[in-house]
Amino acid sequence: MDRISGHGIDKQHVDGCKPIALNIGVYIDGYGAMKNAERLYDRGDKELYEHLRRETKGDVEGHKRLYDTFHSSPSPAIYAEILSFCLALVELHVVAVMEDRYRAAGTAIRPNALLVNQSNPLEIELDEGRHNLLEALFPVSEEEWKAGHYLDVACAGTIYSTCKIDRERQVKILRRELEAARRAGDGSREAWIERNIATLPKGVFHYRNADGSIGGPVDFDFTESFYDAVSDRVGYYSRLGESKVHWRQDLGDFGEKGVDCDLIMQVMDDLHSDKVDAFVFMTNDMDFFPLLERIRAEGKAVFLCGLEGRVSYRLIHSAGRDAFFDLASPEMLSSLPTVFMAAKNPALREVALQWAFLAMLRARRAGS
Repeated sequence: MDRISGHGIDKQHVDGCKPIALNIGVYIDGYGAMKNAERLYDRGDKELYEHLRRETKGDVEGHKRLYDTFHSSPSPAIYAEILSFCLALVELHVVAVMEDRYRAAGTAIRPNALLVNQSNPLEIELDEGRHNLLEALFPVSEEEWKAGHYLDVACAGTIYSTCKIDRERQVKILRRELEAARRAGDGSREAWIERNIATLPKGVFHYRNADGSIGGPVDFDFTESFYDAVSDRVGYYSRLGESKVHWRQDLGDFGEKGVDCDLIMQVMDDLHSDKVDAFVFMTNDMDFFPLLERIRAEGKAVFLCGLEGRVSYRLIHSAGRDAFFDLASPEMLSSLPTVFMAAKNPALREVALQWAFLAMLRARRAGS
């Protein structure tokens, strides 16, 4: 299929339409993204269990068999699948909101959702014929059909995190610190260092408690694998027209505040170079409030996505309620079982994505 940018739109469906470029930039707080994926995994696995229980109608063996087939244990791969699904829906949401804003300003826009659905039809049998599901459930007005413009969408983003840990280098540093601890007779520090020398090569680091004892483990190998999995997974889907996300490789390993600074500097560079029309943030951090205010003051669109109740109200208020995409919305949560199924059977993903977006369109119309 010869595609234009956006979610896999066939060129034949935009003949006679003039493109309006919509460049979407996605800026993701890596640590927050993984926490979002963890929480959505927990909800999604429970939703999958209950969904299959209802479908099997009391057939215990059938239920167990299906659950074993589609269940995925917690892993970077399933977390990345969930996050990439969320990002695809966020992109569709941003496009829908931007279309509404263009219409409100007097520019007729052909709906992107319709173009996507025509190019990747989700059809049903109705009245002895096959019908495009979106057209059947959400009839498009004559004005929308004849609209002379469409949004030509390009979407790219970055996950911001510290650099990967150089395990060999860190072990060498710890060995030097171990010798110093032994010379000082600091037994508790010596024990803590020895534990980390043993676990660092396995991708695990232990905190040290205030009393000097060995604290809880941090599985940084899992975290790094998650970032790589998101990059691979979303990069794969970007070939189908969805957004491309990679994680930052050029950061010095100088901690969380350095990551935040790098994100802010990149946003300001994109803002001043006029490369981005709509800025999308996945973060819970209220510290970014002034940044969102600055972007809006420059006349650019700002969007926010995250879990309702965990994202600062001030951030949501700054972006605007219609610009906030709640990853814990009923429509999103009800689609999670299908995300688990699609992770085992990728052919289901496009259908799952369109069903979820149809549910969100329904919610948008009901609320308007």
